[in-house]
Amino acid sequence: MMYSAATGQRMGKRAEIDPSYCRSLAAELRLPEALVAVLLRRGHDDKAGIESFLRPNLTDLPDPDLMLGMNLAVELIASALGSRQPIVVYADYDVDGLSAGAVLYKFLKQLDCKQLHYLLPHRSEDGYGVHAHLLAELQKKLGPTTRPLLITVDCGIGDHQALAEAREMGYTVIVTDHHRPAATLPPAAAILNPHQGGCPFPCKNLAGVGVAFYLLMGLRRHLAGEGFFGSGEPPNLKEYLDLVALGTVADMVALRGANRILVRAGLEVLQGCSRPGLAALTATAGINPEGAAKGSTKRSLYPEDISFVLAPRLNAAGRVATPETAFRLLITDDPSEALALAAELEDLNRWRRELSDQVYQQAKEQVVASGQQNNHVLVLADKDWHPGVLGIAATRLQQDFNRPVLLLGQASLEMLKGSGRSIEGLDLLAAVDGCRDLLLGYGGHAAALGVSLHPDRLADFRTMLNNEVGRQLAALETTPAISVDWYFTDGRIDAGLTGNYHLLEPFGPGNPEPLFQVRGALSQAGAVGRDQNHLRFRWQQKDLNLPGIAFGYGNSLGHQNPGPVELIFALRRNIYQGRVSWQLQAKSIKKAI
Repeated sequence: MMYSAATGQRMGKRAEIDPSYCRSLAAELRLPEALVAVLLRRGHDDKAGIESFLRPNLTDLPDPDLMLGMNLAVELIASALGSRQPIVVYADYDVDGLSAGAVLYKFLKQLDCKQLHYLLPHRSEDGYGVHAHLLAELQKKLGPTTRPLLITVDCGIGDHQALAEAREMGYTVIVTDHHRPAATLPPAAAILNPHQGGCPFPCKNLAGVGVAFYLLMGLRRHLAGEGFFGSGEPPNLKEYLDLVALGTVADMVALRGANRILVRAGLEVLQGCSRPGLAALTATAGINPEGAAKGSTKRSLYPEDISFVLAPRLNAAGRVATPETAFRLLITDDPSEALALAAELEDLNRWRRELSDQVYQQAKEQVVASGQQNNHVLVLADKDWHPGVLGIAATRLQQDFNRPVLLLGQASLEMLKGSGRSIEGLDLLAAVDGCRDLLLGYGGHAAALGVSLHPDRLADFRTMLNNEVGRQLAALETTPAISVDWYFTDGRIDAGLTGNYHLLEPFGPGNPEPLFQVRGALSQAGAVGRDQNHLRFRWQQKDLNLPGIAFGYGNSLGHQNPGPVELIFALRRNIYQGRVSWQLQAKSIKKAI
């Protein structure tokens, strides 16, 4: 059903379900009716479909040979291994790319590849993608007569010129990528990308690390068929799924189909933290699951730990220093080295936070100083802003001002370069595309993008982009609605929901966290926060007693209990000093009518 954030009224229903069928199915599955209803509304319409979703199995993964280019790619790698040809893994600098690079690099190491190398571009010095000068530098070290095999991960599909130059240098190129290709594919001997035309692979939304893992699956099968492992057992690929879960969750791809299977299995592997780098990183960050640092409280790892703890630390290396620190952490087998690298990442992440806080504060002040507080979009620039933290600061400003934000720093005397973040429902990429004649370059997607332009064109760009965004906003609904998955009509939240809620995880694109609605009275409600602008409360019933928080509702409802309310909420974990509990995070609170 829909709930109007402006009026507090429920606005009809979403996909209808048969209440009696839902009730009987919930009883058969021994699950809360609310949970089953969520899944029915999302298209899992029978017992088998629901059980498959709730308990995904690795045996249900699509066959790797369905991916176009797989057979040629594995033959090229097998040939390189047999001839001791140098193999180069070229990985992007974000968590998805680093995880994908680590998966492939570690597997080739396990296969006893004697001449194995890796390359990582620098975010600010090189930028995204394959760069021919990095390949040329490596070629000089390897010798002019060598013919290396180059495997790109999480990049390469758009790097036509660089890969053409690589071929001229003597590289044989395999591209593994998940970004959408142009009509013309790059010059490569083999390409693995589910989005390329004619590829029958059913799960198009793999992350870069997912494509890399599928290459491992295909390569292991091929080598086993060739007798590469002799009488021994082929490597167990499940041990790589912690890295697959890390990159997939961090890259925010759709968490359904193969991605859901890979992430759920990867989270199980991640619990053991047998990989020295991830064990050290979780310990240094204070998560400390089984096997981590001495003296800390032990607890399980959750998907949100990847999103909000591990991924930012790994990304910090590429944002404010070099991504090699993070990559080395992921591939090391030495616990001592892992602890040293994790400590370095912790320091870099602390610096990254300081830089992003600084940019955020300065940009917030600039909004008023520049008179943009009433603009449709905020376009702010400063020559001293660090390019690696502009996206993070833009996200915070977007949340503060509830409008798109684009922050720019000085890349050179003749170029401003920056990052933009949009609001829900507004396609910022389309708006920027309307200003393309003023730009040196741009790219990204509707919610997040990067742009570059000459400093002299900043004022014109700000004006034109403001007009483009204004046109889009005029077409959007003025009273956005919140989509509610289940309404507790009897005024009681099902007490069994918290015990089974984890079965729906991980949440993300393609599997958003459900929202629930209930009518009743809040207990112990009171304003909290520095400005008393948040509301803390408890939901109490005979069989359930949960804390709740409503950000931004402290002043609107006052310090006194507001009486019966219509509450829309999400269930969230509250993790404090190693203890984990559930709480309600309110999305809307309106006095009941």
